[in-house]
Amino acid sequence: MKRSGAPGLMTAGAAALAVAALVTCQTKPSVSALRPFPARIHISPKQAAVFLGDDLQFAAAVVGITQAYSVRWSLVGPGSIDEQGRYRAPATQAVANVVASAGSGLADSATLQTVLPPDPRRPLALVSCYDDATIDVHDASTIRALGSLSLQGRTAGVALASDRKHALIASDSTVYALDLASMHFRQSVPFSNARFSQAAALAGDLFAVTDNQAQAGQPGVRIFRIKPNGVPVLVQSVIAGETPEGIAVVDNGRTFFIGNINSNEVMRFVLQPDNRVRQTGVVRTGTRPFGIAVDPAKRLLFVADNDTAAVSGSRSHPGLERFALPSMRRVGSVISTGSATSLPLGLAVDEELHRLFVVNEGDGNAIVYDVPSMRRRATLELGLTPWLPSLDSRSHRLFVPNARSNSMDIYDTKSLRAVRRNVPTCSYPTFVGL
Repeated sequence: MKRSGAPGLMTAGAAALAVAALVTCQTKPSVSALRPFPARIHISPKQAAVFLGDDLQFAAAVVGITQAYSVRWSLVGPGSIDEQGRYRAPATQAVANVVASAGSGLADSATLQTVLPPDPRRPLALVSCYDDATIDVHDASTIRALGSLSLQGRTAGVALASDRKHALIASDSTVYALDLASMHFRQSVPFSNARFSQAAALAGDLFAVTDNQAQAGQPGVRIFRIKPNGVPVLVQSVIAGETPEGIAVVDNGRTFFIGNINSNEVMRFVLQPDNRVRQTGVVRTGTRPFGIAVDPAKRLLFVADNDTAAVSGSRSHPGLERFALPSMRRVGSVISTGSATSLPLGLAVDEELHRLFVVNEGDGNAIVYDVPSMRRRATLELGLTPWLPSLDSRSHRLFVPNARSNSMDIYDTKSLRAVRRNVPTCSYPTFVGL
């Protein structure tokens, strides 16, 4: 899932600058330029709130040390911390200081407090961070940070149950069921060779989760249910294409679409009355279909082809594709969403406003289109490596995590103005569950 951007072509001007830089580098540096950076250690997060009885992962970065070192963790206050910087909160509200040290005289500290879980009836935004398996919880209305907790692995997609009691979170070879009343979790059994990515709530209290390690003809979509004891269990496995990733749900959770990145196709599935899943359609797409979205009112399926020539050569044609529903026939030609390395990644539709939002991973923006005319209306600036967008249709807000900025941007989909920019999050956020 996590990857570096594709390299671009060097222009004549860029080549001239590179030559100038090379000449400059060949001059003799001054004595001051040879001075080493002062050694220091930095702990993150610096200030944090963790829910009662949960874990929170801390990280320490050390610069300016040439000899071997190890980071040592210690704690002042209630709770406990292990050798990897994972803090275990007590079951009561408290304040503590986490200290990381390395080498002689290098130390930094962070302040944290244990907090009560938020009222699950309030609108919540759950930010899922791939690097440290942390879930940051925000009030979706005020954007205020409410608290955090860390799971295991690399967390990805988040799906909230219709009853607002649980969230299902994909993380490597397992899925977690997070109880929103207590902010405590239970996990499924691990699945061999699986890497769960995106998740969506279906009808009948079911959840669909894509496995982007799956090969064509193998179980690529897993259907889960959360048992009364809070444990997510597998209900059935669904055969998909190669590298299933994107997922879009319509028809009150009874129809869903899956994008298969490396077999260049989108499949349609229907949840039957007995809750068995049946494939009802498939369509070939351009190369590397990642994000998908559906506008039921306009009967359109949108697909973002997250590709560049550096990846697929002459076959590459990155951009936005449209398909009519229910026929799944192609509509028009591929629409360019930006530069040759724009890397369109995620899609979101505001059905009431008839607007489509396309997040460009490479260009660092979101392009707004009117539907169905596909007239380009606006460009919304985002942070570094924006990932999958989430849309709150009731408040008409678009939430976009910026993976390499460790931040989140929120836009009003009516005015197309920023509600909040650069909201700090945990490390490498890739999804916001609403």
